[in-house]
Amino acid sequence: MDAVTARAVLHYVLDGGCRIAAAGTAPLDPAGGELVLLPAATRHRISPLPVAGDAPAPDGHPAPPGRPAPTDLPGMPGPTSPLGPAVRILALDGPGPPARLLSLRTGYDRRTVRPLVSALPRAVLLDRRRVEGAPLLRDTLRLLAAPGRRAGPGDRLLALRVFEAALALAAAAPRPSEAGYPHPGIGRSVAAIETRYAEPWTVDTLAREAGMSRSSFTAAFREAVGTSPARHLTARRIREAARLLAETGLPQSAVPARVGYRSRVGFHLAFRTAYGTTPGEYRAASPRRDRRPLRRL
Repeated sequence: MDAVTARAVLHYVLDGGCRIAAAGTAPLDPAGGELVLLPAATRHRISPLPVAGDAPAPDGHPAPPGRPAPTDLPGMPGPTSPLGPAVRILALDGPGPPARLLSLRTGYDRRTVRPLVSALPRAVLLDRRRVEGAPLLRDTLRLLAAPGRRAGPGDRLLALRVFEAALALAAAAPRPSEAGYPHPGIGRSVAAIETRYAEPWTVDTLAREAGMSRSSFTAAFREAVGTSPARHLTARRIREAARLLAETGLPQSAVPARVGYRSRVGFHLAFRTAYGTTPGEYRAASPRRDRRPLRRL
């Protein structure tokens, strides 16, 4: 992990239910089909759901005699520690039905999503309805949780895709006071940029997506995200372009259109401004690129 890479952790409940408590925030009790996002990889604890009669332990988590100890998960390994498996299945036994979770860890470029992450709580619960309503997120989770599936070199990429989709959903949640947005439309526009970056967006069409006038939208967006809508859109497109160059075999000539650029010259200028190098040089220097063709999920 380099200096601009941050970490995130996600837990998707496959069966049963559990309690997830991150430091400094109220516990969450996700059930089957629900996803918990810890966008800053805060240290957290997973434990069985409390049952009637359980006496709380000093830290607020029920832990009566005979109950399996909660699972403590460090969100941020030490500087010399590996990130750990990108994808794994956690099993949690308790007095009720056992719980199974798909646990994901990923790194991401803090420069491009810091405003979104900083505006969110330390732990965010996405309910089943919202997960099922996001096809990319839903299908990637199902792929990763498929019975008999083996870990592979693409796990880190898939975990990153889950994080980006979950982050967009969390940003668009209709909770502007909690998410830090002055207007719920800002969350919708941020989600559109995060997930639909290849569309021919302009400030005017983003403002319409938000249900706001152009001037009000531009001012509210800058206040909430810390940059202009155009700059944020460019950053998202270039971040995706860098991923495609480093981690897929998509022909370099096809990358600009894939991320929403009609002009190759404009794409090259934007990429060089962001990364200080050309797209070709960036691909050549990427240590973990995968030359296999890109497959859509």
